[in-house]
Amino acid sequence: MPQFKYEVKRSPGVATAGVIEAESQRAAVSRLRDMGYFPISIEAYEGEESKDTLKQALTRVKLRDRNVFFRQLANLSESGMPITRSLSTLVEQTENAKLAKVIGEIRDDVQKGASFAEALERHPKIFPPMFCNMIHAGETGGMLEDVLWRIVSFGEQEEELRGKAFSAMIYPAFLLVIGSTAIFILVSFVFPKFVTIFKDFNATLPWPTVVVMGLCEFMGKFWWAVLLGLAGVIAAFVSYTRTEVGRMRLDTLLLRIPVVKGVVQRYEMAKFARVLGTLLDNGVPVLTAIKITVDTLSNVAIAKEVNAVHARVLEGDSISDSLRHAKHFPPMVVNMFAIGEESGRLGAVAKRIADAYDTEVDRAVKAMAALFEPILIVIMGIVIGFLVIAMLLPMLTLSSNVG
Repeated sequence: MPQFKYEVKRSPGVATAGVIEAESQRAAVSRLRDMGYFPISIEAYEGEESKDTLKQALTRVKLRDRNVFFRQLANLSESGMPITRSLSTLVEQTENAKLAKVIGEIRDDVQKGASFAEALERHPKIFPPMFCNMIHAGETGGMLEDVLWRIVSFGEQEEELRGKAFSAMIYPAFLLVIGSTAIFILVSFVFPKFVTIFKDFNATLPWPTVVVMGLCEFMGKFWWAVLLGLAGVIAAFVSYTRTEVGRMRLDTLLLRIPVVKGVVQRYEMAKFARVLGTLLDNGVPVLTAIKITVDTLSNVAIAKEVNAVHARVLEGDSISDSLRHAKHFPPMVVNMFAIGEESGRLGAVAKRIADAYDTEVDRAVKAMAALFEPILIVIMGIVIGFLVIAMLLPMLTLSSNVG
């Protein structure tokens, strides 16, 4: 999606600059106004991240680093330390060099007269609009300390959810890597030595051996070409999925695979409900909260549905009625939002939905891993077994002939 570099003001005072993604310049202006800003200038932005992807990957600020920053800042604020002094302290004790530099820039901006929220907005790659809007609401309402602790709670819940998913998939991924490596070594370097022996005997070979021999001969000579071709396919796939069309097709496909669909859908429901609930509880307007929530979703197919929800709410529909038109939002989520709107406790109800789906995500990931492991073991066993039998059959035949 195109990026636009902007300069905006929320009120008389220091202007805020940053980068925003939008379909067009007009859409970018509209989004900034929805967020409560008055655009001063906006222009197309090429972006620096793509010019040095490897360097950015090695120095990126991880979710855990950001969570530690907000927790430490909340502790310092709770002790009564002024914000500029707190930031100076965090510059000295933050281990991530990139984050420490950003914190120093935020401190300098605050000392020059910018609000803490405005200073954070100048670093959109590290601090998403959700946090900036929450902190702006906290500064306006005089409850910055409470908002910081809510951000800490949100960040740690997100980190825990990702950690569970990662832990559950470590063993299947390990099996896949080890099994694939073993097959590659056997076919490329071990079995080709047997092929030359079989050729010397000029004996009639079983068809499995003939197939494997052909594969081994090819891999023995062109294993490097296979690796290059595989790397090229992976690079092309990654490049395609980074395009708008490719990402949409991939995310739509994930929502059609039975077991994967359950994990993706539950994860997105948990994130949608938690982000929206947290923003609403901190006084962010409904339309702004929905728009910010769209940017936090990982699956673009579901994000597109939430964009449609935003359009319907803008026309006067309730959130629950708008969600009924969304294909991937379960009836439970829709009905819970309806209850929240009726009771006037939409933020609290949304966070309850998020808590429920956090548990569902954990169960769904464990179920997927439990299903994937035996399937992977069976497939690897069949492939390796076929290769070994194909090599043993001629040996048994030759041994019987010699006897």
